[in-house]
Amino acid sequence: MLVGVLLLPRMRSFDVAIAIEVFSSGVADGAPRNEVVLAGPSSPVPLSGGLRTDVEPLSALDAAELILIPGFSQIETVLDDFDGVDVQASAAWLRAQHARGATLAALCTGTFLLAETGLLDGSSATTHWRHTGRLAAQHPSIRVDPAVIHLHDEQRRLWTSAGVTAGVDMCLAIVRHFHGTAAAATVARSMVLPVSRSGGQAQFIPPRVGREDLPGADLDRLQQAVSADLSRRWTLDRLAVAAQVSPRTLQRRFADLGVSPSRWLIDQRVVAAQELLESSDLSIEQIAARVGFGSADLFRKHFQARVSVAPSRYRESFRQRTR
Repeated sequence: MLVGVLLLPRMRSFDVAIAIEVFSSGVADGAPRNEVVLAGPSSPVPLSGGLRTDVEPLSALDAAELILIPGFSQIETVLDDFDGVDVQASAAWLRAQHARGATLAALCTGTFLLAETGLLDGSSATTHWRHTGRLAAQHPSIRVDPAVIHLHDEQRRLWTSAGVTAGVDMCLAIVRHFHGTAAAATVARSMVLPVSRSGGQAQFIPPRVGREDLPGADLDRLQQAVSADLSRRWTLDRLAVAAQVSPRTLQRRFADLGVSPSRWLIDQRVVAAQELLESSDLSIEQIAARVGFGSADLFRKHFQARVSVAPSRYRESFRQRTR
């Protein structure tokens, strides 16, 4: 798949790196091979942190299936120039790419540029929590949600993410959308990341001082143990044994991550169910039992709550996308 990254002056180097890494990682482990192309109206492009990079002309993305829009550093300064020719020309170019069928995805404050296209009018969007108020004030026709880490309007083929690492979560969700849960998991493992946080998870988690972190290796052991036996009745004590820490330490660690152990466990089961829905012909009842839900009804309830679609509809939609 051809993945384009639109680059304009003062965009965030970190967001550019996210786009390159997520869509280029894991190939040796079986992840899909994407061609990532950086393009812009002029070259080289100065980025945040004093970096400069050469880019291809915009015509190099005329066949891109996905176009990513990194965020801007010092967005307040950039917004003062939003009547400039470059921004308006870029917005017009994005509209044309979307009209021919490309999916558009904005990272962090890249949502402001996507908003300039008018494509988000009447839809929901998010951006870095510091700037959601300004986005809502400047674009009242957009339903700005400050509480989520990324949003997807599937009908309009538009994605937006919150700030900084939320862009990683969105890009992994995009990999899952185009290539399936197994591919997203492969990329995440290659980058030593969790598969991804739910798009509805809160952006901002107040820091907790003085709490002992659970080492990454122990988290990895916990994930492996649970993934290998999802049908087991995983109590807090059993999770702690698998992580090789005390139950109290495990609870504190999950609190620092902003999620309860039970919520985390449900998320693991839902992710596994997504992969089975994509790759197998098992019935809903069989999948529910295999991933540890007590009944098909309970499975449907939790799946709908986290994926916003019923399991059967998810399977149908995924198969339509991959035909």
